[in-house]
Amino acid sequence: MNLLIPAATGLEAVVKRQLNMLGYNDCPAVNGRLRVENCSWKDVARLNMFLRSGERVLIQLAQFPCTTFDELFDGVRGCNWADFVSQQGRVVVVTKAINSKLFAHHSIQSIGKKAIIENLSAVYGPMLELGEEYKVELDITNDVCSVNLDTTGDGLHKRGYRIKNYTAPLKETTASALIDLSVWNPDKMFTDLFCGSGTLPIEAALKALKIAPGLNRSFAFMDWPCVDDDAYDLAEQEALDIRVERQLNIIGGDINPKAIDIATYHAKRAGVDKYIKFNLRPAQEFITKQSFGVNISNPPYGERLSEINEVRQISKDMGVLYRKLDKWNFYFLSPNQDFERDFGRRADKKRFIYNAGIKCSYYTFNGPKPTK
Repeated sequence: MNLLIPAATGLEAVVKRQLNMLGYNDCPAVNGRLRVENCSWKDVARLNMFLRSGERVLIQLAQFPCTTFDELFDGVRGCNWADFVSQQGRVVVVTKAINSKLFAHHSIQSIGKKAIIENLSAVYGPMLELGEEYKVELDITNDVCSVNLDTTGDGLHKRGYRIKNYTAPLKETTASALIDLSVWNPDKMFTDLFCGSGTLPIEAALKALKIAPGLNRSFAFMDWPCVDDDAYDLAEQEALDIRVERQLNIIGGDINPKAIDIATYHAKRAGVDKYIKFNLRPAQEFITKQSFGVNISNPPYGERLSEINEVRQISKDMGVLYRKLDKWNFYFLSPNQDFERDFGRRADKKRFIYNAGIKCSYYTFNGPKPTK
């Protein structure tokens, strides 16, 4: 099987490094998706279990030129659907069309579903569609259709610990990627001075303790009769075996008591509450005796949480704090194009990342390298 791992715009390199660390070395990126070839069900289970920043795990069943609905129907019908879908299976078709002659989503969905059912009916007879769900993605990009079977179900950002709502949350997959793009390691102090519902501190703790992000949730493939019986069990056992115990110095701060309550609750659900301290404190009042540390924050956006002037003042306050903690590394995800000017310093590095559909910059402000 060939697998596709979608990645958020700007995070493809992060997901590729995660795949490399899991032992998958040849993973070309095409149209924002990483391709992993010659995989088994055990690989499907491992990738769903361990990927921290990929969006989901798809099986690519076919790829073919597609400029007419006849080509779409024949290409979809030609897949070996009975190798995956049972007679009881409920087939759900979703579509994606970019820069292609076929762009009517309802028609693509309808014709794709008809082709799948016709193929399966030739094998099983009438389809019952009363059992497990199989979500099929028909991705038509540049007049080429990729037929993909979603093994994940709810996106990989759904770790299972974040169940209480808080304004403008940062996706878990994005938060993990921001940590990977920093110089933080578990021996350093970690802070998020605008922690909100606690996603960044929790993801830092999960990574430091080597807790697999998919350990406390289920996946779509687990309900499929075609999957090897031991695929998930092996991935789960690997996840339990690699977990480590260590001391951590992780702090989350916020000025909203509700945020602190929610963050504390989420950390407990994630099993990392004893490793994180949450403080009710304005970010600019943060003090520490730690000479070296890393702060990663997703501060409030003016268009969603506060007035623009307040957001700009936050940037100025963070610049003042950075100059006080002159051996720290600071990272901020913000759509504010004047962030560097307000912060009072040009960023050492800046990359574009989309958060909740908003184009943001991830600003890096480095401190000096610690002496070994």
